[in-house]
Amino acid sequence: MTIQKAIQLLCSSDEKYQAMGGYYLQHTCFQDESAKQEVYRLSGIAKLVELLRSPDENVQQAAAGALRNLVFRNPTNKLETRRQNGIRECVSLLRRTGNTEIQKQLTGLLWNLSSTDELKEDLIHEALPVLTDRVIIPFSGWTDGTSNRSREIVDPEVFFNATGCLRNLSSADAGRQTMRNYPGLIDSVMAYSQNCVAASRPDDKSVENCICILHNLSYRLDSEVPNKYTHLNHMARSTYTDKTLTGCFNNRGGRMEYDEYDLPLPEEDYKPRGSSWLYHSDAIRTYLSLMDQSKKDATLEACAGALQNLTASRGLMSNAMSQLIATKEKGLPRIARLLQSTNAEVVRSGTSLLSNMSRHPTLHKTM
Repeated sequence: MTIQKAIQLLCSSDEKYQAMGGYYLQHTCFQDESAKQEVYRLSGIAKLVELLRSPDENVQQAAAGALRNLVFRNPTNKLETRRQNGIRECVSLLRRTGNTEIQKQLTGLLWNLSSTDELKEDLIHEALPVLTDRVIIPFSGWTDGTSNRSREIVDPEVFFNATGCLRNLSSADAGRQTMRNYPGLIDSVMAYSQNCVAASRPDDKSVENCICILHNLSYRLDSEVPNKYTHLNHMARSTYTDKTLTGCFNNRGGRMEYDEYDLPLPEEDYKPRGSSWLYHSDAIRTYLSLMDQSKKDATLEACAGALQNLTASRGLMSNAMSQLIATKEKGLPRIARLLQSTNAEVVRSGTSLLSNMSRHPTLHKTM
């Protein structure tokens, strides 16, 4: 068998030969990088995308598996897959199929595609809904209490692939807000992470992906998402302005110190939903628990990174989050543990978090 012969088989009217060609390309492209270039040169990607519409499940699986390996670490083939409407056909099949093996190949294909920046906007538009509704929410066990959503059985590997794809997509500026606003996404990712902590499975392989999603979605949260601290920031600025106008001199050189304002902090939502989870005390408790329990550097870095994002601004959210971490949740020893890591990125995340928290004078004694 050769690549040229396999591509000819894809064009056969016999589904058995179509599948044979697809499986050969899947196997060959897994082992041989040059094979990916030859399939591209012979226009094999268009034929494989077309076979995703086949009524035969064996053909669907073979085509999806071949495309998954063809695009792995190959930007040219990724862009060609999009040009041939491969993203749309992949999402369409994922929405229709109940076959676990096909779901594994399709979600793996989407994960591989999602690492290329040029494709992220298309994937957020096309793939986010089906990944969330058909994979993330059902597998997480989260429910809004009112939905009649069917509880489909989802394989752990399918969930792992889907969270890997969303981990990549959540790092894109264009999609961050779309993902925050998508119904049930943050709720499900948070629920899964908390369930793993409660079950003493901090290093479950999908936890890392979930925490990285939450880390990315908490980036610039204070400035991009109106929240309960926004109004208080305006009140603090008004108070500061009034004090400035009534005094002749200001020995602080115009620096705004939020810690000096005795403003009541907002009450937390009893049942947070969506983006309000990102700055809820239960989320902070989850991050700190994982920092205590996890042995995976990427998970530790993501937990510290999420807390770093929440304490990064110079507003009341940063103040409140810093107080919550240090005083209520007694998180400083867990942060200090990161500084003993042999991984430079983990240490950097821990020190950056402590640097953010040190801006608040009321914490200096505790720290």
